[in-house]
Amino acid sequence: MRRLSLIVGAVLFAVSCTAGEADTTTAPSAPVTTSPPNTTTSTVVTPTTTTTTTTTTTTTTTTTTLPPTPYGVPAEPRPDPIAPDPGVSDGFDGVGVVTVGAGGAPLYEALDDEEPFVLAREGLMFSAQQRQGEWIEVYTTCDELAWVKADTVVARPPAEAASIGAGFDFAEATIVVDPGHGGPWNIGAASPSGLAEKTVNLDIARRVRDLLSEPRSVDWSTGVILNGTDIPSAGWVILTRAGAGDAGDYEAGLFYRSNLANAANAHAMVAIHNNAGWEIRMDSPGSDVYYQSQIPESRRFAKIMVQELLRGFTPFDANWVGALETGAKSRLSPRADNPQYYGILRRSDMPTVITEGVYISNQSEADLLATAEFRQAYADAVYRALVRFLTTDDTGDGRDSDPVIWYGDAGRGDARPSCVIPSQDPTDQ
Repeated sequence: MRRLSLIVGAVLFAVSCTAGEADTTTAPSAPVTTSPPNTTTSTVVTPTTTTTTTTTTTTTTTTTTLPPTPYGVPAEPRPDPIAPDPGVSDGFDGVGVVTVGAGGAPLYEALDDEEPFVLAREGLMFSAQQRQGEWIEVYTTCDELAWVKADTVVARPPAEAASIGAGFDFAEATIVVDPGHGGPWNIGAASPSGLAEKTVNLDIARRVRDLLSEPRSVDWSTGVILNGTDIPSAGWVILTRAGAGDAGDYEAGLFYRSNLANAANAHAMVAIHNNAGWEIRMDSPGSDVYYQSQIPESRRFAKIMVQELLRGFTPFDANWVGALETGAKSRLSPRADNPQYYGILRRSDMPTVITEGVYISNQSEADLLATAEFRQAYADAVYRALVRFLTTDDTGDGRDSDPVIWYGDAGRGDARPSCVIPSQDPTDQ
């Protein structure tokens, strides 16, 4: 506990006692006649003295600053922010990010269309491609282009480019948090008991957003996140699936997700997932983190992330499972040019990782994922990794391996023809 200086004030209060009129000296007073005229009187001379009493009062003010308290485990993430009033930010020239304003925004397939095809729900974010007068062309959640009027959205230019590492100001960070999967068809993996990965991913991503949105402190010796001020809130946090409660459960194509991050000129992106298809039983968590082979900093990001995930998960008790090779990995497509296998890693221009926290297909680990305590531990780990990656030159101690060509099939993440943009009008869903 810090000991702060004491502020001491002294107040001097003087009381003067006097006799006679205005004379306050100690000399004898003149005789005072109190009898009527022509009456014999006796005169009494009384000496007068002045006594001064000084009283000193000391006031002590003590200010006490309590040490930071642990952030703890909220039962639920915070509600989504209130939809903003429309407006175009200074510096927006047609490229950047738009957020649908309060009341929703009509989307049109072409500039000469008389009727919109959907009233996009307030709070949704789209990447802005260009501007023509009052119109902005956007890339939608369904991996399609559309037009929206500028006076129905909040339009923001990309973040300023900055070098990450030691000396980077976290208050300037633009971070995209991508909860994997979503919608009725793309649920991701599932536990034997039916817990859907898309639901867990969204809850964890919201918790990461909450951590990033206010100043924090971290006890780096234990990993405990505190309600402190050592680390400022991130400058701009983008969630690729917006909406409170079940409203965040909708399909979002991989093109949309990476385009949104690129349009924001984000400094880092993390896609939140959980795994399936384990190979061996393990004594510790089998967490995997996939990195971009084409962006060297992504591998550093992944190594730090692996280290923080293991620190956060190891205290929990489970029948852990994993792959033969765990840690920071990179999968390449068997196509001739061997690009990144995963679309979000291939298309994103900034350091991006995919976290595969634990195996939801293993009921023991799924039981953990069903709890607020474990989900918060996951979010805490992602937060610590983001802070370390963006503000230090730390290379991380997580296990890693070189990129390998992968011949498996993880399915497609592009939007389906049946994809529906979330609407402000519930009858459109």
